[in-house]
Amino acid sequence: MVFKIVISAVLAYLLGGLNNAVIISKILKSDIRKEGSGNPGAMNMFRNHGFVFGVLTLLLDALKGSIACLLCWYIVGDFDKEEVLGLYIGALSVVVGHIFPIFMKFKGGKGIASTIGICFVINPLVTGISLLCGFVFILIAKIGCIGSFIIITPPLIAASIQLIGSGHFECALMVLAMYVIMVVKHWSNIQRLFNGCENKTYLLKKIRTNAKIKKEETN
Repeated sequence: MVFKIVISAVLAYLLGGLNNAVIISKILKSDIRKEGSGNPGAMNMFRNHGFVFGVLTLLLDALKGSIACLLCWYIVGDFDKEEVLGLYIGALSVVVGHIFPIFMKFKGGKGIASTIGICFVINPLVTGISLLCGFVFILIAKIGCIGSFIIITPPLIAASIQLIGSGHFECALMVLAMYVIMVVKHWSNIQRLFNGCENKTYLLKKIRTNAKIKKEETN
């Protein structure tokens, strides 16, 4: 069991370290780490490379989170719903890998997109609802940081309550650790929010710009 846990944690960590924002930006002949906020994540890709590449980064990072969870759950628990330790080992490890990747001198993204993928594995219904709420909030308020936490907080709280109720305290602690790490990683955003200088996310504007470009290309 210990060997399976170690192997699954290492695999998930290494998978988390594959940064899709950096990979895509390199294909586009740039480096997302030198653009905008410098964060190699979906939101910065969206701001600097448009709606399509922002969404592509989001989807690939979310898929990475889902795959890591399912892979580790299979290795450790063989998809047994009563044995979810592997699932949460995968969740924590892939987020840590994304935020502190060995391939990038431990300077990675902020983990939101990967966590969305994790949340869809854990509780797809709550995640779907919170994703919609977060999306609407970003459209209206244009604050990506708060919108991101609106998306991931409800499913993680729901998971924690369920885990504590079923006696999986170690898994609940892993969920808490994930959340704390992401809050710390977003601390500069939180400070800018209080100072009134957080970067705005003009989601609707980017969607319209992308649609306009496509229309011009077809004409």
